[in-house]
Amino acid sequence: MLKNRSEDNAENASCIKKIDLVMWTLNSAKTLPFTLRSIENAIPKEYVNQRIMVDGFSVDGTQNIGKKFGWRVLDAEKVGIPYQANQALDNVETEIFASFEHDIILNPNWFHAVLRHLESDPSVAVAQGVRLTTNHVFKKIEEVCLERNIPYRSIDNNMYRTEVIKKLGGFDPRFLISCDWELQERVQKAGYKWISDKTVVSDHIRGDVWNITNHFWELSKLDDPNNPAISPVLARFLYSPIRGLDISIKKRCPHAALVYPYWRFIHLKAALASNKRAKS
Repeated sequence: MLKNRSEDNAENASCIKKIDLVMWTLNSAKTLPFTLRSIENAIPKEYVNQRIMVDGFSVDGTQNIGKKFGWRVLDAEKVGIPYQANQALDNVETEIFASFEHDIILNPNWFHAVLRHLESDPSVAVAQGVRLTTNHVFKKIEEVCLERNIPYRSIDNNMYRTEVIKKLGGFDPRFLISCDWELQERVQKAGYKWISDKTVVSDHIRGDVWNITNHFWELSKLDDPNNPAISPVLARFLYSPIRGLDISIKKRCPHAALVYPYWRFIHLKAALASNKRAKS
């Protein structure tokens, strides 16, 4: 069980240094106020050095929202998550920094629960919590994935050792949609640990099934050298009716029996398209 924040504050106040917070945004006004408010609630202000937001020229008021919440807002030199993340990294001053995306509602216990991994083990270069989508059906699917101990990584609620990430070259701009996977590989190959603490669960703001799958499909169209092997993706799709039925029974969510196979079909479709582009 996680301790509550007041207990953690008393235990860790003597050893915590200030950290920088970074975020990349693009037309994020719908979710950004909820995200920034959750960050304020989870991270005591006395532990915050800078709040750095790199924005991709939003036209919906994103920049004004960031400034209202006290973030330093920079115009992106180049739009794209790894580009904006690297620009933010160039402005980081602290030994440890944290990154967030614009659509996460941070667990109130996130700060001390994640920080303890870096404080207790110098070989840990990155520590993070996990997030579950706010869509009811996808949340049940993701819960089962977490229970199966499938490898997990993201860059939307993470803490990093700044020196290590800079030494490894930051976020690789070739990987527009999988820079988290690629960074984890480099971190681990360099002999460091990447901890994904599945007891620290935040919310990932998402709409309906169509919105989620369409978002993934649009992302898959971006150029990315990390082309997945077709065989395992095809195998997951062929097995997905059984897995979907299993999820629907375990989680008492009948819709999962249909949604999970459809989700695996979108993955297969994206993998086929990606490999076709790579060969052309």
